[in-house]
Amino acid sequence: MTNWAGEIKEYLINKTVNFSIQEKENISYQYLYNLLVKIENGIIIENEELKSKVECVVNEMPNKIEGERISYNTKQLNNITNLETFVEEKYNLFKKGKFIKRYMLMGMTLGMPLGLPFGAAIGKIGLSLLIGMPIGMAIGLLIGNYKDKKTEIENRIL
Repeated sequence: MTNWAGEIKEYLINKTVNFSIQEKENISYQYLYNLLVKIENGIIIENEELKSKVECVVNEMPNKIEGERISYNTKQLNNITNLETFVEEKYNLFKKGKFIKRYMLMGMTLGMPLGLPFGAAIGKIGLSLLIGMPIGMAIGLLIGNYKDKKTEIENRIL
């Protein structure tokens, strides 16, 4: 159990040694590393499906020659998203900042109709978007931040 996770973790570290901070963020390096640490420590029980998904993500990661840019493969980025969804559904573990992004977008879309009464009261319906979107975004950020902190306290963040 620990042997497999340790080997994949070392392979991940060696493969991404030349990556910049932004490139590591694009391939969810910290998420993968934290996932492998939790598997290695026995917090997450590994199974064949999890193993195959992690190996697929790490093996399809682009190789970087120092000084050159990485060209991202859509299939590889989709595999990362599929792994995140699998871990979220099976183990109830989330990527850091997931709820802030989710609720901010929902707040923006719900803020537009909430701004209509303000725009109607002023007499300029066009201002309803300008008023409602920031209000909805602020509400969404508050809710998302609360949920992210709650999952972090419960130790469910990768």
